[in-house]
Parts: sequence; structure tokens; C-alpha cells
Amino acid sequence: MSKADSSQYDMLTTPITTPHFQSRVIAQLSNHLEALRSHPNLSPPTLPELSPVDSSLSPGEVISQLLAVASPWIDLCSPDPLVYNISRQVLDLEIAYAAFCGIGNIIIPGPKLHHGKLHGEGVTQYAYAIQEALAIGNYIQVQIWLPMIDHSADGEDVEGSLTPFAREEYVGAQEESKPNRSDIFGTWDAWNIIRSVCKHNARLFVGKNTEIHSLLFTSLREILLRSLSRTVHFLDTGTRRQSMTHT
Repeated sequence: MSKADSSQYDMLTTPITTPHFQSRVIAQLSNHLEALRSHPNLSPPTLPELSPVDSSLSPGEVISQLLAVASPWIDLCSPDPLVYNISRQVLDLEIAYAAFCGIGNIIIPGPKLHHGKLHGEGVTQYAYAIQEALAIGNYIQVQIWLPMIDHSADGEDVEGSLTPFAREEYVGAQEESKPNRSDIFGTWDAWNIIRSVCKHNARLFVGKNTEIHSLLFTSLREILLRSLSRTVHFLDTGTRRQSMTHT
């Protein structure tokens, strides 16, 4: 923290969990999918509580100055109920532990709107997961991190994502060649669903990430008016910037 202060950083971010936790979740999900081949009626596995190696966070004097980031590799919009169940457990564990440590603000990556030929079908279930997270961390402010516009090219999975574990019977066959397309109001509509399901919770905010050149000029004014008239806490314009992550 002293190094950050001397460097005049305005904000420090930190992941809530470690790669060890991610590996443990992926292994448990993989083992369960394998077991389903011979026992198709198995109930989803229950993730154990976080262990010391699953997070670098701990209660302390500086913890409230950190902005925690939930795992970007979960998929709360997955059409596969198993992947959704595991993703929701991950988020619940992270929110509960962050609240225990004294974190006051958490960034949660926005909904993944593209799954094969499916588009936007999982936003409502994502919203219910956020509603549950707000109840678990009953004083934490939650920022939903969304791009300014919905562009199919932005839906690429992060390393170690749970998205590819979704079974074909839920996702459907992948398209051989899917052209990139943009829905200029797609993420605004998703945010509108999320905040409505969460009953306009006063601790729920939106952060916007945009490359200005990627917006359609004729619609730029209307997009900005819609987005910036809401509870936007962060705006990332894609310009050169520095960041420091607490570990």
C-alpha cells in the first residue's frame, strides 16, 4: 500500500481467489462430468469452503482500501445448469469471503451474452446470481463490469473459463463461421434486466469499458446518454493507463 501511495495510484484491485482455487474447481467439475456418464442422475457437487491457499486476502487495516475482482472465468449465463450451478457457488464463496475480510467494493464481470447460436438467454439467471451475491455481502457495493456495446468478438473466453465445459445438448452445435456482429444496446438491455431483478438495489452499480473507435458514430450520443445516465462508477475508455494489482 505504501508503494501505491507513493506512486499516486488512485485505486488498487485484487483478485479474491487464486489460480489454485480455479484449478480445484475445474478438477471437481471435470470429475463430475466424467461420473455423469455412468450415473446421469448425480446431483451437482458442492464446492468446499475456501482454504488458505485459495485466496491471498485476509482481514487487516488496508483491506477496505482494495477493490476486489470476482473470478472472470466463471459463467453465470451458461445454458448448462451444471456450469451455472458451479459458477454460482464460486461467486457465493468469493463474496462471502470478501465480506468476511472487510472488502467494501467488488467488481463482477458482466454477463456472457454469446453461447454458440444463443444470444442473451442467460441474463436473467445471471441477475438472480447477482441478487444472491448482494444478499450474502449485505454491505458490499457491487460493480457490474460491462462493455459499452455488445459485440460478439468480445465474448472470447478467458484462460481456464468454465464456458467450454457446457454440454452440447444445452449449447447446441457451434456455427462453423460466425461473423462478428454488434448490438449497440445489447449490454444496456442486459444491465436493465439485472438492475430490475435486483429491484434497483442501492449497492448495485455499473462500470463501462469502451474503445471509443468501436462505437458507431451515429449512435454514440444515444449510447452515452443511456449508459451515463445510470449509476456508472467506472468508465474505461481504452486509452493508455497504468494499474497496480495487490497480491
